[in-house]
Amino acid sequence: QPGSTAKILFDYGPYIEYLNGSPATLFLDEETTYSNGTPIKNADGKYNGLMTMRDALAASRNIPALRAFQAVYKENPDYIKNFVKNLGIDYGGELYESAAIGGFDGVSPVQMSAAYAAYGRGGYYIKPYSYTEATLLENGKVYNKTSEKVKVMSEETAYMMTSLLQSSAQGGLGAQANVGGAVFGAKTGTSNYD
Repeated sequence: QPGSTAKILFDYGPYIEYLNGSPATLFLDEETTYSNGTPIKNADGKYNGLMTMRDALAASRNIPALRAFQAVYKENPDYIKNFVKNLGIDYGGELYESAAIGGFDGVSPVQMSAAYAAYGRGGYYIKPYSYTEATLLENGKVYNKTSEKVKVMSEETAYMMTSLLQSSAQGGLGAQANVGGAVFGAKTGTSNYD
């Protein structure tokens, strides 16, 4: 399970792309439930009231993420389904609200890296590959691997999400995010094993 690393794929990315959201969009972090009545909590069990998308992601709040998911899903369930599938993410046969906080099985770190990379590429996805050229020793035959860039979101969405991920790196990693003056984006996430 990807845990909170899924929030930029299932929640905030589609919200910006389809509902014209921005890092300044406000969400209410208060006691709430999934649509079926099951309670959802933040990791610390507390609520912060009105929060911007930027602050909610940096603090990895579950309730604002769910609210973004629900708003997009209500507009059109296919928006989220298509967004994540275009990023190479397979969440299984049915899209449940628990995906808003990464509650689904079957995604690898390689798939998550490729999905995240689309934000840094200005909205273009490249399916992961392990080589660009291979030569057979027996006969010298050369195999070339070409990668295809597919536009999966607007450049504006990619830009805003990259900015959010930079804030998230500072908020989630703190001093560890300062690596030689480089600017980068990141999102932490945890899941539990029995």
